[in-house]
Amino acid sequence: MLTRLLCFFILIWNSVAIAPAGIRPQRLAGLAAPDSPRPLPFNPGETLVYEVNFSKLFFSGTIGSLTLTVATPGGVKHDSVEFKAEGVSKGFFTWLFKVKVNDRFVSLVNADDFGLESSTQNIEEGRVRREQKLTVDRVAGKAAYTVKNLAQKSRGDKFVEAESPAWVQDILSAVYYIRTQPLKEGDKITIPVIDSAKLYNIDVIAGKREDVTAGKSKYRVVQLDVKAFDGRYVKRSGQMSVWVTDDPSHTPVKARIKTAGYTVHIELTRKSSQASVGN
Repeated sequence: MLTRLLCFFILIWNSVAIAPAGIRPQRLAGLAAPDSPRPLPFNPGETLVYEVNFSKLFFSGTIGSLTLTVATPGGVKHDSVEFKAEGVSKGFFTWLFKVKVNDRFVSLVNADDFGLESSTQNIEEGRVRREQKLTVDRVAGKAAYTVKNLAQKSRGDKFVEAESPAWVQDILSAVYYIRTQPLKEGDKITIPVIDSAKLYNIDVIAGKREDVTAGKSKYRVVQLDVKAFDGRYVKRSGQMSVWVTDDPSHTPVKARIKTAGYTVHIELTRKSSQASVGN
């Protein structure tokens, strides 16, 4: 079932993929906030829509769609940037597993240094309905994680508090953070990612420039090798590649995951924006 965003741009399906590794993550205490260029290469109103396809042996087809949005925070959080994601099952996935999925994610980062402040995940997968919240106290170096079971009141609720670096990302915000980086060939970017109050270090290595087709469009792109498997974030072995445009926006247009005999393809089908890059 669709449960979380995995590594720098795509939504992974738990029936198709796997949960984070049950290992003790390496700590990155005291990590200073890295540089993030200004202006940011995306603006409020940017919306990216992806189609997710799955293949294994003789089975293949569309399993869902993913929509990523840059939003303007409500209330008084004028010093923050908000990101939203929605994953919806359709086609092959719904037919095979008889489960409808509609998962929604919101991440809030500091507008000055892009450090994560909070994230919320609303999970709706068949009979499963829960709300997961994470709040980072950057001054105290703590992360508070709560889970509410919305399907069965007072059952399955939990609260966890753990140590956290002052500067950290979650899976969704990391998608956008990597877009702010130069991505020169050979660059290695290590990102501390917090998930369920556990910390993971994920390396992203920028590769060669090439041309690819995603949806019905052709793009000049940078290939990224995301080191998320083999215990770094996911316990089992696998490979993940992401292709982002070779321009200031670094828009993710395509991704491929290979593990356990199956392949997941994600391709950009539509992009819209209310403002141009740099405004």
